[in-house]
Amino acid sequence: MDDDAQYFIVPLSIQPEGEDFLIGNAEMDEFYQVPAAGRAVVTMLQQGRTPAEIKAALAAEGGEMVDVDDFLAMLREIGFLYPIAEAHLHAERLSARDEDKRILFSADPRVARAIFSWPVLIGYLAVLGYAGYLALLDPALRIDREAFFIERNFALTLVLLLILSSLAVSLHELGHMLAAARHGVNARLGIGNRLWNIVAEADLSGIWALPKRQRYLPLAAGMMVDLFLIALVTLAIAGLRHEGETGFAVALLQALVLQIGVTLIWQLNLFLKTDIYYMLSNYLSYPNLDADARIYLRDGLYRVSRGRWGTRADAPTYKSVGILRLFSVLWVVGRIGALAVLLLVFLPTLARYAIKSYEAYRDPSASMYTVYDLGIFVLLSAIIFGGGVYMWLRRRWPAHSALKEQSR
Repeated sequence: MDDDAQYFIVPLSIQPEGEDFLIGNAEMDEFYQVPAAGRAVVTMLQQGRTPAEIKAALAAEGGEMVDVDDFLAMLREIGFLYPIAEAHLHAERLSARDEDKRILFSADPRVARAIFSWPVLIGYLAVLGYAGYLALLDPALRIDREAFFIERNFALTLVLLLILSSLAVSLHELGHMLAAARHGVNARLGIGNRLWNIVAEADLSGIWALPKRQRYLPLAAGMMVDLFLIALVTLAIAGLRHEGETGFAVALLQALVLQIGVTLIWQLNLFLKTDIYYMLSNYLSYPNLDADARIYLRDGLYRVSRGRWGTRADAPTYKSVGILRLFSVLWVVGRIGALAVLLLVFLPTLARYAIKSYEAYRDPSASMYTVYDLGIFVLLSAIIFGGGVYMWLRRRWPAHSALKEQSR
């Protein structure tokens, strides 16, 4: 870096993050945690000072030392800093983001603030309270743990449940994005995966430019929507039962309530970077907790295996080793548990349905409806699971995927 040159620094937000600071650019979706000395360097760059002036100012102030040249090189590498003659590269980088295939969501902040206002919150709590009161009086309105076990209409139930649960997931993500829009933050919506499960993903990276306390609502809004949907569906079931309906419609809605409930419980899987994970990392002022855990575990594996597996971490700087160790245990145990559920519960269940479908096909007394019903159910389940596994494996071996793309 030229000590006497001036540099163009992209517009950066600076937010306190515990003892450190979170700097970043919402348009680039790039945020990094830096110490107070790093924040001071960024502030002086924004004032138009040269590296030489920054070094002199830091030396005069004393306090925490920072290698200015290394820090500026890091800013240059991640695209926050350019020589004046190359300032146009920032605009070109942003224009390349237009090729992002995810849906860009933006909403009028005034509308979003009205949706997340105190009068609406009071109405929200009233609906939750009334649904909870009815469920307390009538056990039939409580979550039915057996709602997924069906004996007929397999394919129809699966298709309708997929449609309804997809709508619920869309509303969950809409809650996140509207809550972010309340603070003027745009979001992007796409499809991703958590292990072998296909999920919708709202990218809320822009909220890291907000003060710490303002990030909680966008992170929690999805779960708030889930609770509201459970309450509304419970009221719908109560209305149907009041009219004497206890058949397929009620069973389908009970399965939907259970599905949304499972989605809420899923959020406790911190090792999958769920909503609760982000709320916790925000509370701990540790936004890169998962990334540090991966580095920590790879380094531990490298040391234990004497270099056979894993990757050595060269002079890692962890924010809190105690928190990192605890989260790393949850990370490993969680993945082992998820794999156990896959091998011991999900796959055997799918196999039993496949056997049941084959037996119906071979049974002369079975109706064609039963044969097609079970066959379509098994086929759809296998396609959904196979798609999730494909996305999971593709992310695990990106180099292999890139090689395949080049060979086409």
